[in-house]
Amino acid sequence: MLARVAEHLYWLSRYIERAEATARLAIAASDTILDLPDGVPYDWESLMQVFGSGDSDPGISEVEVMEQLVLSLDHSGSIRASIASARENARVTRDLIPKDAWIALNELHGLIERQSFAGFDRSSRIRLLKQVISSCRLWHGCLVASQARDLSWLFLRLGDRLEHADMVSRLVDPRVTQMVPGASTRWSSYEAIGWQNLLTALGGVELYRHSARNQIHGSDVLDFVLRDTNFPQSMAAALHSVRRYLNKLPHQRVSTDLLDGTIDGLTKLDLERLTPDLLTQNMDWIQQGLVTLHGHISAEYFFFQSNSP
Repeated sequence: MLARVAEHLYWLSRYIERAEATARLAIAASDTILDLPDGVPYDWESLMQVFGSGDSDPGISEVEVMEQLVLSLDHSGSIRASIASARENARVTRDLIPKDAWIALNELHGLIERQSFAGFDRSSRIRLLKQVISSCRLWHGCLVASQARDLSWLFLRLGDRLEHADMVSRLVDPRVTQMVPGASTRWSSYEAIGWQNLLTALGGVELYRHSARNQIHGSDVLDFVLRDTNFPQSMAAALHSVRRYLNKLPHQRVSTDLLDGTIDGLTKLDLERLTPDLLTQNMDWIQQGLVTLHGHISAEYFFFQSNSP
């Protein structure tokens, strides 16, 4: 496979996963707003900082944040920008992906491009975000049903799971679910709302309760979304999937060693003693590890034609 083709497939799946995760984030933020006690404001500036979105602006509003996260082309991490980038990568690899997946992606692209922020109230936004998630799930279903299990599949899955692990690290940040009351050494008095909305964002409420955890407790939720490999959307499940796909590629020793270091650090986290600031620091460390891993994958498989099988 040509290095540039592998790179297009890798980024195609990363952008699709990024769009879905951003939609889940936006829904989680909207749910949190409704659940917070009266008079408790949502810290939109912190949310944007977690996602590396733009300059610091203490006065940024809900409408401005959602415009950046959903429909802005100026913000590279927005749903609209992610879908546009995914479609461009799919366009040049059309002969390697199922026709149904290509159609599903085009329909999602058309849905987003037809949207306008004029009259875009919260209920309309939630409907759109749920449509985005459903369309991304349809895309994944098309791949599972029809994609050949060859190198194309490996690079599609590698990009998807690496992006998912990164996005879980951002969703877990206590600033997203507003569990920090200003002093980052303690949890807020309404942290249970945040844990519930984190589970909702990852589609894990039912599985969490089925795992004999009837009470929503912070360390239990963190263990579930970070380390429970029986939960398909957990960080650990994503990282182990990345390792499985890397093992099927040549020249993967450095990448797997880096990945094993991240998995080991995740395993050793003392979740019972984590304060909000320590959780943020640990998630930042994991994100940096994933960035380094991405760099090695790019150097090994995308930059040099001689490394392509």
